[in-house]
Amino acid sequence: MTLPGPAGGPGSGSAAGPPRAKQPWLVLTASERGASHVAIKSPNQDAVATERAGTCGIVAAVADGHGHSRHLRSARGSRLAVKIGCQAAQQLADQIEENSEFFSQRAADGTAGGPASEVARLAEEFLVPAIIERWRDAALADVEADPFTEAEQGLRHPGDDALIAYGSTLLIGIALLDWLILAQIGDGDVVAVRSDGQAVQPVPDDPQLDGLVTTSLCGADPQSDFRIAVVDSAHERLIAVLLATDGYGNAQVIEAWPGAFSKDLAWMLGERDLQWLASQLPAWAARCASADGSADDTTVALLVSAAASVLRANGAGATGSGNGSEDTTIPAIRHGDTVPAQIPAERQPIEPATMRHLAHRAAPEPVILERVATTRSGDGPAHHGPDTTELVSHEPETTELVIHEPATNEIPKLPREHGGAENKAGWTDDDHRAGDDHGSGGR
Repeated sequence: MTLPGPAGGPGSGSAAGPPRAKQPWLVLTASERGASHVAIKSPNQDAVATERAGTCGIVAAVADGHGHSRHLRSARGSRLAVKIGCQAAQQLADQIEENSEFFSQRAADGTAGGPASEVARLAEEFLVPAIIERWRDAALADVEADPFTEAEQGLRHPGDDALIAYGSTLLIGIALLDWLILAQIGDGDVVAVRSDGQAVQPVPDDPQLDGLVTTSLCGADPQSDFRIAVVDSAHERLIAVLLATDGYGNAQVIEAWPGAFSKDLAWMLGERDLQWLASQLPAWAARCASADGSADDTTVALLVSAAASVLRANGAGATGSGNGSEDTTIPAIRHGDTVPAQIPAERQPIEPATMRHLAHRAAPEPVILERVATTRSGDGPAHHGPDTTELVSHEPETTELVIHEPATNEIPKLPREHGGAENKAGWTDDDHRAGDDHGSGGR
């Protein structure tokens, strides 16, 4: 892919300069198996991964494998999704760093202007297609290496493509130079936190996701279902970004929970160090995954900017109210299986967590959105509703917390023995989209 050279004119000369050396963002991750899945002995179908991106950036990915029995290998599908997502993000970061002079340009008002649209173009034209193609290739290679057993075949529906078994959502966050690059398919939440405690939700809403349906990597046209957001973090000062599977958001009582979460987290980052925060994160995930929360698998990746240390250095939290939004905090519960990794083993006291009064919602699980081309008229706006639906669930299996400071830039290798076969089947079943209504073009 060819990138434009540095633009001339005002604001593009000395304003560019060499890329500024930046302390990498840190990432905390935690995953908890949902109480409902513990009860029925189903595995954790969520996944989380982080890697270095370029020489000074980082990428985090979370994925939620679909829980319906028809998606019988979705735990594998979510693991492939986060691994491949990080791999593609690393390659995107390399392209951006190779052209860092262009991408560091600033207009007279301090905004990124043209470089921002170019980052978005790279995300849409390189990152998303790379993820989709490699995920599908890897899933098909997995079936070739490990064919469906007789028991697994019994769970599949007639005419099911192999990819249906691996269905998963995916959320990716890349922090690099002055950029925060976000990509999402399916449900889940992305919440960015400003230093003043205000919440920013950069990823566009998808009208197809109404709480009853979700899009998926196993759909017929996932490229059209990916949503992209690019944030100029030099202009929009962010101190943290949360990526979470839907088990987290579904555990919240109030719909406006991102605002309360951001206020609480900004206060904590101003008053507490990362070791303390790391000791709390597994308890938050456990609380959300418990029977008092969503009872669903809950996985989070929390990217924390070096700018958060400025809050502590200044000795002032964002809320200025003493202890965050007390009316929406709950005592965190330490789970027996949650042991922070790569931090001192000294026990930290469990203090109020930022999550709301958690309570299990009775709303049905999301279903995979389906479109059937044969029922569509030839004119008028595209239809985004499902023609048929079937309930699916979303679950993970292990509890984990890691503070990530990747030390290498190694790109994981993925199997491609099957020769890169591409799925051409049109879906006609209930757990994913059918047909190819939007064609193979970009968003």
